[in-house]
Amino acid sequence: MKVSTPRIAGVCRACVGILVGYLIGVPAYAASPVSLAPPPYPNRLAETESINGLIYVSGGYSAGVPTSMLQAFNPESNTWTLLASMPLTLYQGDGAGVINSQLYVAGGWNGSLPTNTLLMFDPLSNTWTTLASLSHLSACGATGVINSLLYVTTACNGFTGWTNLLDVYNPGTNSWTSLTGSNSAHGSPAFGVINGLFYVAGGIDGSGSVTGVLEVYNPATNSWTTLAPMKVPVQSAASVSLNGQLYVFGGNNGTKNETTVQAYNPYTNEWKIVASLPEALVESAAVVVYGLPFMEGDSDTGTTNQYLRIIPTIP
Repeated sequence: MKVSTPRIAGVCRACVGILVGYLIGVPAYAASPVSLAPPPYPNRLAETESINGLIYVSGGYSAGVPTSMLQAFNPESNTWTLLASMPLTLYQGDGAGVINSQLYVAGGWNGSLPTNTLLMFDPLSNTWTTLASLSHLSACGATGVINSLLYVTTACNGFTGWTNLLDVYNPGTNSWTSLTGSNSAHGSPAFGVINGLFYVAGGIDGSGSVTGVLEVYNPATNSWTTLAPMKVPVQSAASVSLNGQLYVFGGNNGTKNETTVQAYNPYTNEWKIVASLPEALVESAAVVVYGLPFMEGDSDTGTTNQYLRIIPTIP
């Protein structure tokens, strides 16, 4: 399957205009999210990333059961394509990362236990490769790519409650190295890489409670720093890094699913609530394409309200 960088479709051009207008000083306005074609196989607890302008959604729960499916969305044609399935079913993993235009998916639940697998998808050949395994089972974590290395946190290892492990994978040597774990556990957190630092926010802490703790990992010092806590503590939220900030969409606050959009500014070490979603969002994912955040979402805990949307106006 040949993959090329698609042109921006009409719906995307309109949204890009909104974003550019904001960046050059024209005030943003309260536009509703732009709805696009929903995935043909609705799922939740999936991993989402973008490569060359296409959005890839792997694994998750579909029709109430774990899946190994990989679906790709093309914003140019507003269409989805079903690609080669993963070697095993995976859900509620550690996120996904892209290195050299290839998709990496580490860990994830497979039945009653997490796995220790690392899978790599090559869009050019439409094939999956199984790479070196983690030294432990891993799920419910976060993934960040820094300097072509894959950093993966583990919050669920299947045995000892909520954990705070960190490992790094080197594609050049096909090997993992254990690093300093975070100060707190972060089960199903928000996360993103900004200026070479790995931010992990919220999730479920070591006691099993929803937390608002934000930590940042510095690869240069192999150390974590605790920063300002979230405005609204949440777990299972969608998140992206965009314009030097970390955006967190929805999530569950321990009592109910949220509609809030929170943004963290690392330069001021401050969180702000910047928008509200049309409906509560949980167990979903977000990714940046064309400088815009796309959300592949589930507005409740079922799969009947599945959608893909562009969020056009966030500060």
